[in-house]
Amino acid sequence: MSANQLIQEIRTYNPEADFDLLNRCYEYGQQCHNSQRRKSGEPYFSHCVETAKTLISLKLDLNTICAGLLHDTIEDVDSATERHLADKFGGTIAALVQGVTKISKYPLQQHGRDEQRQAENYLKLLLATAQDVRVILIKLADRLHNMETLQFQSEDKKREIAKETLEIYAPIANRLGISRIKNRLEDLSFKYLLPYEYKNIAKALNLKLAEREAYAVETANHISAVLQQASIDASVRGRPKNIYSIYQKINEKGIPFEEIYDLIGMRVLVNRDIDCYTAAGAIHTRWPHVPERFKDFIGLPKANGYQSLHTTILDHGRRVEIQIRTHSMHNVAEEGIAAHWLYKEGAPSSKPSQNIFKWLKQTLEDIQELKGAGQFIRSFKTELFGDEVYVFTPKGDIIALPSRSTPIDFAYKIHTQVGNTCIGAEVNGMVVSLRYRLQNGDQVKINTNANGHPGRDWLRWVKTARARNKIKQWFKEQDRTEAIELGKRLLQIELRRSDLDLLSYLRSADFLALVGGEKSFATVDNPAHTSACTEVSAHTSTPTQQYFQDTEDFLEQIGNGELSAGEIINLVDQAKNSRSELEVTIESQKPLVFQSTPLIELNQIDLTGTRVMKCCRPIPGDEIIGYIKRGGGVSVHRTNCSRLPNDPDRLINIEWKSIDQIRYAVDLIIECHDRPGILGEITTAIAGLQVNIRKGKFGPILADRNKDTINCQFEEGGAGFERLTVEVTGLEQLDQLLDAVRNLEGVTKIVRA
Repeated sequence: MSANQLIQEIRTYNPEADFDLLNRCYEYGQQCHNSQRRKSGEPYFSHCVETAKTLISLKLDLNTICAGLLHDTIEDVDSATERHLADKFGGTIAALVQGVTKISKYPLQQHGRDEQRQAENYLKLLLATAQDVRVILIKLADRLHNMETLQFQSEDKKREIAKETLEIYAPIANRLGISRIKNRLEDLSFKYLLPYEYKNIAKALNLKLAEREAYAVETANHISAVLQQASIDASVRGRPKNIYSIYQKINEKGIPFEEIYDLIGMRVLVNRDIDCYTAAGAIHTRWPHVPERFKDFIGLPKANGYQSLHTTILDHGRRVEIQIRTHSMHNVAEEGIAAHWLYKEGAPSSKPSQNIFKWLKQTLEDIQELKGAGQFIRSFKTELFGDEVYVFTPKGDIIALPSRSTPIDFAYKIHTQVGNTCIGAEVNGMVVSLRYRLQNGDQVKINTNANGHPGRDWLRWVKTARARNKIKQWFKEQDRTEAIELGKRLLQIELRRSDLDLLSYLRSADFLALVGGEKSFATVDNPAHTSACTEVSAHTSTPTQQYFQDTEDFLEQIGNGELSAGEIINLVDQAKNSRSELEVTIESQKPLVFQSTPLIELNQIDLTGTRVMKCCRPIPGDEIIGYIKRGGGVSVHRTNCSRLPNDPDRLINIEWKSIDQIRYAVDLIIECHDRPGILGEITTAIAGLQVNIRKGKFGPILADRNKDTINCQFEEGGAGFERLTVEVTGLEQLDQLLDAVRNLEGVTKIVRA
């Protein structure tokens, strides 16, 4: 097709287009591909022209069509760089061609189980699409013609391209609402992936083609007559189903081809929205219909903008599917997001099309934030290609979500704060579990509480990337806040040893030089406002800026155990003496690693950030060590605890500061001869030391019931591990208790568990 023929087709819907630009792009593309041939033997540029023809059929803007003509130039011609194209034809065309080139470079199907590589390539597709949706429209047109000429490829290449098309590009066309491209891509992919099944269905369809066509004409005439009697101006025609949809129905229902009777559907086009419902009423009056097959996509449009009434009637026992829509709805159903396009600006013009683009971009951004290749790929396919469920807010607004979404997904779709404070949900007036799977037509109400917060188990239930991201973000922020608070406490303890005040220290010029200047101190007094503390001064030159974005970042790293408070203080002290020496020292440490550890008086730390571990139950007097947990806080163990994590970088030296009012639980195992009064003597000895017995259990030793020995033990958690639990002020009092009981007649063993 010549440039003039393309121009004539464009002129029918965009007569003011810059046709001189199209002529120049046509000539340049023809020149670039002049010496190239396709595997079919045809000139390569014929493929570029066919791509442009498809874009013209969607009535897209001139820049998109020109980019279609040039979409392979950067990939195939060395001299055709993005900058070169921008100089010749403008930045928009160059950017579109570059976007298509990036998609084409990365196969979306990976051999083997390389999920990471596949996820990376999916991400590149998302980035290109989110930046400008026209990139994916050009790629769909390009892929359509490649599929139409796929017979010239090798068998392996045919299957590879067909699989990628069926799993990625056909669903994208469906999401954008371009049904005619979607149906064509599905049938062509099916033809090469399952050629035997394709031929059987195609052959069966051809055998009774004349019969079906005659029946379609007859049925269309009957429906037209019924609508005419109801004074409805309508156009009625048959619509053959695509082969792949028939194959899907055979698989889903598990029935042979001969038992599928709705191979031809009918489409009724009317002028007004109200006529759709009037026509449905007239048809249902004349023929019985299948109630569960009636769907109203006019009152409840799909996310891609699709609107239509679907019903199935019974004509002498034969099922006939009917779609009823207006002419404008039909245009959207066929062309999707391209149905209403600003030809001069290259963007959707109608509100529904703008909503499609907004929804697509938000979905892509949500998925893009996910971590982990497997989760990324699953969300990519679920949210972009999966089925949808349509539910209502209490005010009657429609919310579209992926199938099997939960009230939690709904809550985060409404607003992040609604999701974060969700404490329960009601569906259709009934209280339901937050794990409830939403159904079409459900009316959902979210109950919130200002003190509510997400649960980590929510991550196992939610379906949307948005909900998953927001939940993870909430926990990350909580962990960060706790780490900042712990970092402040650890630093404060270290400063007290030098009689320094935390607030004054953090405001000192030498400290601020480490973390990027005075702006970084914005929220030290109120760590809850972490988002306000992200600005870094552009006028500082201290090399450590690359390690600390601001004061809170610095405190967070201390709280997480990545930095030692003592080492930071040493660095600041050095800075007072020699600024240049400090810079050289830090420059040589990438990343910063600190080996020294602070001494911490345990009881000076807020107990909300410190946990004395039950695995070894340390008490004052024991040799102890602290472990900085990754989520913030310090766990305190005895130094010989077998469950102490083997991570030297996160261990800190700590010491006790005894407080008389605090008592600590200790587990004891006591063995003694079974004689009258022995248990009373043991408890009396313990009570004489002003020690409280919290729990205890007494009985014969289970290992050898023939011996006249008993255990004084406490049974913990039904695990069969028994102990006597007492409360002492520290190691000194515990030693006194052990000596007192050990000296009793008949006691053979007393040990600390």
